[in-house]
Amino acid sequence: MRRILATAAALCLGGCITVYGPVKTGGQQQKDSQSGQQPGMSEQISTSFIGNRKPDELLNAVDLYFREKAITASVNDQTTGIIAGTGDDPELSSLYLDCSLLPQTQNIQEHYRIVAQVWSAGEGSNVSVMVTGTAGLDTADGNDKVKPVECKSTGIFEKDLLERLRK
Repeated sequence: MRRILATAAALCLGGCITVYGPVKTGGQQQKDSQSGQQPGMSEQISTSFIGNRKPDELLNAVDLYFREKAITASVNDQTTGIIAGTGDDPELSSLYLDCSLLPQTQNIQEHYRIVAQVWSAGEGSNVSVMVTGTAGLDTADGNDKVKPVECKSTGIFEKDLLERLRK
């Protein structure tokens, strides 16, 4: 009888033990929830005011600039004023992205994301441009040979686009 009670008690109490996920070790950094910054959203966003130009006019100029730079716009929404493109062209990636955090430089695959948004600001328009990307090395079987690293903008695309829009 004791054996049955001991087994029943062990089974009943065994259901009370719960594991609430992995325990944080000392080597990990804690995320700052008050900063509001997300990966890829740090200092890469530049917003500029362009006076006496309507958003439609600037959106057409941004679209033309994307085409001149051989960047295919995967998003071109005139209603929200967003034009965005992604790609992995090595020449464009190396021109617009700074992936210096990556220790290996041979056979690295870089992917860029460029987003431009134009919206009305009364007498004029605001233009926001963000260039980000990642670099890494994937093998043919899809495994990461070099873990992807976030790349920052070199600032060339933003500077050239804003100069073009101000003319």
